Amino acid sequence: MDLDVEFNFCCSYHLPFYDGVCKPLHGHHYRMLVSITGKPDPKSGMIVDFEELRQLVLDNAVNVVDHRNLNDFMENPTVENLIVYFWDRLKPLLPGLRELRIWETPEYSVAYRGE
Repeated sequence: MDLDVEFNFCCSYHLPFYDGVCKPLHGHHYRMLVSITGKPDPKSGMIVDFEELRQLVLDNAVNVVDHRNLNDFMENPTVENLIVYFWDRLKPLLPGLRELRIWETPEYSVAYRGE
């Protein structure tokens, strides 16, 4: 069974190694889906408490970068690199982390399931 929680955050960045429209400083309103897989606990009936999951992701990933410049955290802040950055921070804290998906725009997203 999968449990999903959605997050929204805003960041600015520039891509120093890309010669296109995203090279100069600009920003995006990101949407991220965190997906946990597991079996519900027999007593609580839950895989994990939604609010506990939400707070853990906010404290350890989203609030770290929200309304910040991603270049302060990584040299080349593509959405592909951002999702791995989040995965590395969250995987040790979230048993059953199955997938992260980040939409950079409503049309473009990247999914990551670890290596």
